[in-house]
Parts: sequence; C-alpha cells; structure tokens
Amino acid sequence: MSGRGGKKKAKVLSKSARSGVLFPVARMQRYLKRDTHHFRIGSGAPVYMAAVIEYLTAEILELAGNAARDNKKTRVTPRHILLAVANDEELHQLLKHVTIASGGVIPRIHPELLVRKKGGKVVPLIKPALKATSTPSPKTSTLIKPKGKAALAAAVKTKPAASKKPAQKKTAKAKAIADGTDGGSPVGKGTVAGGFTILSERKLFLGQKLTVLQGDIVKVTADAIVHPTSSNFYMGGEVGSALKKAGGNEFQDEIKALQSSHGSLDVSEVAICPGRNFLPAKYVIHCNSPQWSATNPQELLDKTVKNILTLADKHDLRSVALPSIGSGRAGFPKQTAAQLILRSISNYFSGSMASSIKQVYFVLYDVESVTVYTTELQRLDA
Repeated sequence: MSGRGGKKKAKVLSKSARSGVLFPVARMQRYLKRDTHHFRIGSGAPVYMAAVIEYLTAEILELAGNAARDNKKTRVTPRHILLAVANDEELHQLLKHVTIASGGVIPRIHPELLVRKKGGKVVPLIKPALKATSTPSPKTSTLIKPKGKAALAAAVKTKPAASKKPAQKKTAKAKAIADGTDGGSPVGKGTVAGGFTILSERKLFLGQKLTVLQGDIVKVTADAIVHPTSSNFYMGGEVGSALKKAGGNEFQDEIKALQSSHGSLDVSEVAICPGRNFLPAKYVIHCNSPQWSATNPQELLDKTVKNILTLADKHDLRSVALPSIGSGRAGFPKQTAAQLILRSISNYFSGSMASSIKQVYFVLYDVESVTVYTTELQRLDA
C-alpha cells in the first residue's frame, strides 16, 4: 500500500515469463488464431506449442554444436545441423521431408563397393557369414566350385588318395553340416571352425542359422559383435573388457565419439559403431540390457534382442555374434535368458520375411552357458 492509500502498481509479466519458457507465447497465440481454424483456442495451447518448439530447437542446437566441435569448428553451420538431424533417429524421422539449405548430403558408400588391399590383391571388404575352416582342407574343398581351368587345377591338387566312396560320404556329411539339414541335432561337435568349436546348430524355417560356439567373442568372424553395456557405455564387463583390450585407444575413441553423438542409452536401446581394423567384425552393436530386478524384465529383454536385429538389418548385415545377454551382471537366470533370447530371435525372423541376417552366433565362454544354450536350441520350435 502506498502512503496515499492507493495500490502499488504490479510489475507487468509477459506470457512467456509467466509460463517459464523463452519462446514468445503471445506470438504463438497470434499465429494460431490467424493461421488455424476460428474456433476457440485454449490458453494452454500456445504455451505448449512454444515449449515444444523450444525443446526441439535446444536439442538440435546441442547436437549441431557437438558436430561442430567434432569437426574442430567454433561456428555452427547448416552442414552441422544436417549431420545432427541425420544422426538422430527421432529427429531424422520428424524432419525426413525437410531440406536444409547449404547442408549438403550424408556421405554413404555401399559396403559391397568398399575393397581392401591384402597381400597385393584387392579383396572385397564383405566377409562370408560362416567360415567352415580358416583354410579350405582337401576334404571340404569340393564344396567350392571354381570355373574353367581353375576347376581342373583344383581337382588335380585336392584329389584324395583314398577310394571314392569314403570321400563322398564325408562330403555329404560336410554338406549336411553346412546346410543345417541334419534335423537340428548337435552338429560338428568338436569341429574347429574359424578358431571356434561348433557345439550345436539349428536352421530355422526361413533359412537363418543359429549356431552355438565356444571361445572369445572378439575373435569371431561376423559382421557385428553385440556388447551388453549400461546407459553410459560401461566397458567393464566381460565383453567390454575384451573389446577394450583388443581395440586399445582407438576403440575407446570410437566409444567416446559414439557417446557424444548419441548420448546415454535407455534400457533396451541400441547403438552401433565401426569395428575398424582392430576387430574381425565390421561393427560393434552396444545394447543397454535390462536388469532382472526391473519391471517387466522379460518384455524388456525381448525388446532389446529385436532392437539389435532391427539395427543389423538397417545396416544390411548378414551375421551377428551374441554373448549371453542378461545372464551376467543383469542377473537373469541363464536358462530363462536363453529361452527368451531364442524365442525373440525366432519370432523376429518369422515376422520379417526380407531380413538380411542369415547367421546368428551365440559365442559363449563358460560351460554352464554352453550347456544351457545347446539344450534350449534343440528345444526351439523353428
């Protein structure tokens, strides 16, 4: 109250200040009245609209700033905005029909066009999904059929000295193992394939193969290795420690770059980074696997597996190597985790008729996990 008995004049606050947003609420309301229908517009509509646009702007600017920093620039350009939007799945889906002026295009080379020089020869970068042996032996060389003079020379070099009937039986067995047509029973037990022991193999109805191996997952020849991690890309687990040891500082730099561009991983969310030259695999798929103590852990693990396969299909990968997801620090019982993962993979392939994935490896280390996966794989209804 003033000395004369009048009211003190209150300070005028804008609608943006009262709403706690930076974008102009009054202007949003004016645009809504001018450019939309002429029915009643609620008082909360312009506030909500200003808040949503402010959030999207802040998100794009943050990602564009990270892109500018990665390119060692101090000014955000349209190119950085394009990279920020293209590398974020949700923003890319929202702005897929938007053209950013002076933004350029996203660099992409189809994997089949990439080649690598090895020993003076140009060899395609794409590796086969499953290697029967690291070097073809005389017993299995009949599965590879060269053409022309090369076929005659190969036949002379690899002609076995024993009688023809045993050789034909062994070849038929090798074909049965390679095609997975042995009824789903354990195949090739004790047979070394690419440095790994094939303990069991199952061929699904649409042709995809599920194979149980035992060994070090970072040495498997696959298009992608799956790394169960946490929201901040924790590298202290069994698979993470092996990747860290094999990749060294280069792989840690890849993880830091992925973390800065992608941000934290939500539960069941996945992210991918290249394996470079320090891993046999071309990519590493990181997944934030759920905890057994979480709400609906089985649904979350099913979602995690399907997100891994969806991301692999998005990059046209043919083979994926999986560890025992969920049965480590996540606390899932091993048998429960194996049942859920195998069922999720089978359901995914049943619903996806055009999947590029042809081979899924279960690369296990301890005897208990090997026994569980081998047993559950034979119980699986293809």
